[in-house]
Amino acid sequence: MLSLPAIELGILIGIFLIAGALVVLRSDLTRYHIPVIVLALFALTSGMLVPAAAYTIQTDAEQIDYQVESQVEGCGTVDDERVSDFSELSSDAQEVFLSTLQSNGEYTTTASPDQFRISSDSTVENYILYESDCYSLVGYSGGGLGTGLFVLLLLFFGIPLTIVLAVLAVYSYRFDNFRIPATAVSGISVAVGLATFVNSSLAISIGFLILGPVWIKLDRFNPLESKDTWKE
Repeated sequence: MLSLPAIELGILIGIFLIAGALVVLRSDLTRYHIPVIVLALFALTSGMLVPAAAYTIQTDAEQIDYQVESQVEGCGTVDDERVSDFSELSSDAQEVFLSTLQSNGEYTTTASPDQFRISSDSTVENYILYESDCYSLVGYSGGGLGTGLFVLLLLFFGIPLTIVLAVLAVYSYRFDNFRIPATAVSGISVAVGLATFVNSSLAISIGFLILGPVWIKLDRFNPLESKDTWKE
């Protein structure tokens, strides 16, 4: 299975290929428009991926992994208040228990019956008497406060970033600015490319460091402002 950095690198390459194809197909565009188009495609991609990622994370957090094991020693050693007879369970709880039992002891669903105690570390056991046998059921949920905060942070930073990228792309195209998109695209491309080989934090840091030298290097270099710019 491809890792997330590898997928991001594939998206980056795809964006550059699309930008190159647009330059070839449109006579009013030159190779110097590629950073502008790439920046616009970054904004479009971000606008789609940020809410999709937030939705996926939230959906995954709502999933509960159930496991059922037979207790050979029975439920005699367990406090009575922790043991429930199958007939006393609600229909939802019965369905979860039977589905888990019939699925080789493992079952994932979003159902969370009130009669079952759900844990985030798979240590809280629910004991059930079923057909004279004792079973322990554990419900593990990967969600929680941490997941909710992560989704909020993703939206808090992702949405403004998308807006900034879109504004910069529109401004660059409208006023024939090459320096801004070239600098932004260089930093993002380096960060995404390095993320495939090093950790994301280091890749992002290097991407930010690239911005300064590129911005300085492109001082007074703005081929889009030239009316004599030709297509190559």
